[in-house]
Amino acid sequence: MLIVRRARVPAALLAARPAGTPVDPLEPTVLCDVAIEGTRITAVADTDTGGLGLKPLAREFDAGGSLVFPGFVDAHVHLDKTHTWHRAPNRSGTFAGALQALADDKAHWTEADLHRRAGFALRSAWAHGTRVIRTHVDTSAQWGERSHAVMAELRRQWAGRITLQTVPLCGSGDYLAAEAERLANLALHHGASALGGFLLMSAELPAQLDRLLAIARERGVGVDLHVDESGNPQAECLRLVAEAVLRNRFSLPVVCGHCCSLSVQDHARARSTIELVREARIGVISLPDCNLYLQDRRAATGPFPRTPFWRGLTLVHDLMDAGIPVACASDNVRDAFHAFGDYNLAEVYAQSVRLAHLDARLEESVRVVTRTAADLIGLPDHGRIEPGAAAHLLVLEAHRFSELLSRPSASRLCIEAEEIHRPQVPDFAELNDR
Repeated sequence: MLIVRRARVPAALLAARPAGTPVDPLEPTVLCDVAIEGTRITAVADTDTGGLGLKPLAREFDAGGSLVFPGFVDAHVHLDKTHTWHRAPNRSGTFAGALQALADDKAHWTEADLHRRAGFALRSAWAHGTRVIRTHVDTSAQWGERSHAVMAELRRQWAGRITLQTVPLCGSGDYLAAEAERLANLALHHGASALGGFLLMSAELPAQLDRLLAIARERGVGVDLHVDESGNPQAECLRLVAEAVLRNRFSLPVVCGHCCSLSVQDHARARSTIELVREARIGVISLPDCNLYLQDRRAATGPFPRTPFWRGLTLVHDLMDAGIPVACASDNVRDAFHAFGDYNLAEVYAQSVRLAHLDARLEESVRVVTRTAADLIGLPDHGRIEPGAAAHLLVLEAHRFSELLSRPSASRLCIEAEEIHRPQVPDFAELNDR
């Protein structure tokens, strides 16, 4: 047994706030003792009211009042595209430019190349404290088998360290094509956790969604979709997804990523869509770093030719106020859709707080990269610090939220089961000239 003493745990990540324990809205934490046996947390107690007391034969570690988080949960990434910027840069910074750059780069996507780049990403995520990743994988007749096979191999190699989920990524029109079931079966054969796709507004989209939900229901899996990744107020795929879920009485999990255009729509229309999303029990994943980079790129015309006016966020507060679960994730890292990043969810969290003003709901905010993210992808024993949860803890070099949010790249101690270690990020030089 390992006892972690004086761990400053975010209150929102505990099973329940200890009775009578006040929580400062500027520092919403509780000083706790945490007991770990094997791979699970077995007990959590308020340090200031006696803690866990003496435990014979238990090892002890004093966190000294440092912030302690559960292992991070990165619920939306693209490991097949990652770390390709050096050979496939997106010089325009536009969505169309990203599509073309990565389409051209796919000639390099051998099994060895995919394994090397995605493996480097997993090592980075591991060092930064991420313990769950869901990656979307480009799926087509030409690339699907290879890419899913590599991700399945990485899942096996990282088992016990990082839980790696996969979701196929294809066009929504593919679900009306003759090979729709084959694509779904290919992904599920390699262990996919849900079906997915990139949605575009069209007259056929309702029928495409009906077929996708039928295929998912037949296979007993949920769906995880790319939705409205633009600043076009006429893009209402999110609304159509909600209507399809309700129309088909689809009861398996549904997650929609991006949902950018929601924030540039007429307020009454957006509120109506949010109500449908709530009724359909859809979860939303915001990708603040990537959408900050990609959205509202402006050509050199007009009185203010290049300055972005809108930074790509969905209506995070409105969704949360409606009771809709919202997570945040890394999305693309060092590829044509987003030139930067390192799979550091502490940095993603800090950016989310700054960009979406989540400091206004600081206690709840910690869930976007932990508890809520885990729930949205079906792992309710991750992203929290409570009895029965997975024993992945991060001891951060911060005692207050203002410190964490000011230095999100500071190193951290990791506690895995009953072992304590400080992993190091891999050197980017490993990826040079390849």
